[in-house]
Amino acid sequence: MLKFQDVYYTYPDGQCVLKGLSLHVPLGKKCALIGHNGCGKTTLFLHANGLLIPDSGEVYWKGKKIDYKQKTLQKWRQEVGIVFQNPEHQLIAPTITEELAFGLHNLRVEKSVINQLLQETMDDFSLHKWRDKPIHHLSLGQKKWLSLASVMIMKPSLLILDEPTAYLDRLQVERFMEKLNDIHQKGVTVFMATHDLDLVFQWADVVFVMHDGQIVMQGKPEEVFVQGERLKQFQIGVPLLAAVWNTLFPNERRIPRSIEEIKARMKV
Repeated sequence: MLKFQDVYYTYPDGQCVLKGLSLHVPLGKKCALIGHNGCGKTTLFLHANGLLIPDSGEVYWKGKKIDYKQKTLQKWRQEVGIVFQNPEHQLIAPTITEELAFGLHNLRVEKSVINQLLQETMDDFSLHKWRDKPIHHLSLGQKKWLSLASVMIMKPSLLILDEPTAYLDRLQVERFMEKLNDIHQKGVTVFMATHDLDLVFQWADVVFVMHDGQIVMQGKPEEVFVQGERLKQFQIGVPLLAAVWNTLFPNERRIPRSIEEIKARMKV
């Protein structure tokens, strides 16, 4: 679906962040990107819909190489939605209705269609109670929820999230993840960066490990997190379940991904 091939990128201050990065996001999967702070995760995401342009290397969308022409970028950015870690960096309108409609107005969508999409999104994200509330009166958790709604109103086929559970309490995390699962079940590919390894272990279909501007490991969570010693080299730990299992059964190469599976395996 989204492919990076040998991508390099250096910021104007001379900091080289992406160093020959190659990655392929598979269609229809729940993908997680993990790595220590500063390894290049956010920079990678900013290349995922043309907010940044590689110094060298290629980016492909649905098999076609991106040419970075304005028409291409406009269509690409409609299909790839990004929810940033800090909602303050994403929300720009004074009210919820204006925020939701902002991107649609930029695409010059007909007013009747905008009104229909607004109603659908308000219903889907239960935003009617906030409809006329100024955005600056919302909590960070509420702003995070609105950021997701403002991206999903564009009907993207790939949803990218940078630290989606940041600023959320436990109940908000559960609600947010339920919504992400609902979005995925409706056919949207989801790709998130997070430091919550327990979340990654239970949620993701595919895990990418990033270190020093490159993808150094990838695979199913149970395949990646069984390699605890190698992950240490990249300044990454392992989820609690994996740590317990690896301690009890150091020679077992397949880690259960839930308490229920552990119970079943222990009985066997």
